Amino acid sequence: MIITSADVLHSWAVPSLGVKCDAVPGRLNHTSIFIKREGVYYGQCSELCGTNHAFMPIVVEAVSLDDYVSWVSNKLD
Repeated sequence: MIITSADVLHSWAVPSLGVKCDAVPGRLNHTSIFIKREGVYYGQCSELCGTNHAFMPIVVEAVSLDDYVSWVSNKLD
């Protein structure tokens, strides 16, 4: 993933996947994850970043490789 911010510091975190990456205005940060189990994983911004901090839920949906390839193919059509 490539992560940045348009306004203030954020910290993109999904603890159950063991991933956390800072989002810094004007900078591109990157991280990689390999998810072995299909499912839905939840996270949050873990940097107090302003009045909308509580309204930044993160949802990661891990699907099978076949489902992902099908999704990408549909987006390219």
